[in-house]
Amino acid sequence: MDDAAQDPVHSLISEARNGNYEAFRQIVLRYSNALLSVAYSVIGDFHEAQDATQEAFVKSYRQLHTLSDPSKLGSWLYAIVYRTSLDFARKKKRLAPLEDVMSSSVNPVEAWLDLRMTREAVWNAIQSLEHKSKSAIVLHYVSEWSMKEIGRFLNLSLSAVESRIRRARELLKRQLAEDFEPYFRAQRLDRTFEQKVMERLLRSMGHFYIPVLHRERTQDWFIRHFRLGISRHGNLLIASGHELYLLECQTHRPSEYPLMAFEVPDVNELWFTLQHGDVRTEPLVTDEWMGEHFVFADPDENLYHAIEKKSSARDGFETKESSIYRKSN
Repeated sequence: MDDAAQDPVHSLISEARNGNYEAFRQIVLRYSNALLSVAYSVIGDFHEAQDATQEAFVKSYRQLHTLSDPSKLGSWLYAIVYRTSLDFARKKKRLAPLEDVMSSSVNPVEAWLDLRMTREAVWNAIQSLEHKSKSAIVLHYVSEWSMKEIGRFLNLSLSAVESRIRRARELLKRQLAEDFEPYFRAQRLDRTFEQKVMERLLRSMGHFYIPVLHRERTQDWFIRHFRLGISRHGNLLIASGHELYLLECQTHRPSEYPLMAFEVPDVNELWFTLQHGDVRTEPLVTDEWMGEHFVFADPDENLYHAIEKKSSARDGFETKESSIYRKSN
């Protein structure tokens, strides 16, 4: 990145260290294709490189406190993904990845074979390059970074990057009969990868998250209907003091089952309030296990249980004058 972009990066690092997952998500978005390029240059398979890249991001979040100089974030991430990829390479089996086997039953066999032959041809062609030259040429096509940005990430001078990329391109053109550039460009990661990284990170940290299409819209919906608070990390804060993480997704298929249950002092009052607030609710029901309860949906059609609790609510909402309030501490 250029010098003007350094201050925002420093701010993202500081916020991520303090538990702001959205700040770390911006780091993932910025560096995902770069880390993928390094992982591929070690492993030689883009499917496995994606797994290694995800693991490297999770490791980097856990190790953010060890980053002494935020201006070295790129080279610090490079070292983590490189070591992680070496571990993957050692474990790598000499078998076709499961995704390839599955794809051959869906796509035409000829197309699958062509893709596999192209992949192997490209990987064999770059084997004569030393590691940073491999990383440089893959970064050039996958990350869409400038030569200067690639140099900062690889800790190389601008002239060194330019010469390595030039020699690598000449080598690939000599050894490959077909144009290799579209193959690399097709491996670029989209926003769904960033989502997968955050899902994996939140699960690894033991946090519950709610998948949504529009984070601000759903957050406003919870605040409007339930008057929830906002934590210092910008997440919803429920009565118990726990945070609800709204994970924005590119696509979302809601589960047919409720994601979580809220205990409330008066389930009838809540049902009546939500009905008048144009919230989709299902009829009130009673059974011996859950007592009186109902299901309601948020704007993304995620479902939740509202369950009657006679004593004061610890993890849910507290009603007062037909409104929903966060429990006071």
